[in-house]
Amino acid sequence: MDPKSGKPLRLFNPFSIWLKSGEALLDAAQAAVAQSKAPEVAVIPAADAPPRKAAPTKMSKSARKARKNASSRVKRRGR
Repeated sequence: MDPKSGKPLRLFNPFSIWLKSGEALLDAAQAAVAQSKAPEVAVIPAADAPPRKAAPTKMSKSARKARKNASSRVKRRGR
């Protein structure tokens, strides 16, 4: 900046940045509260609803053990 211009130097001021961001945050919050409405909820009739997923079948104890052994073998081999 030209020292002969007579204008003061504009220095970085973190307080003013913090203040402006706080003002913007409050303005956004006030706008959100002013425009909030109750959510609209729709109910799908049972006839139009998608079918329910079937519950997973229970595995026998020996099947769980075999599955666990197979997965640990793969880990040991580095795959």
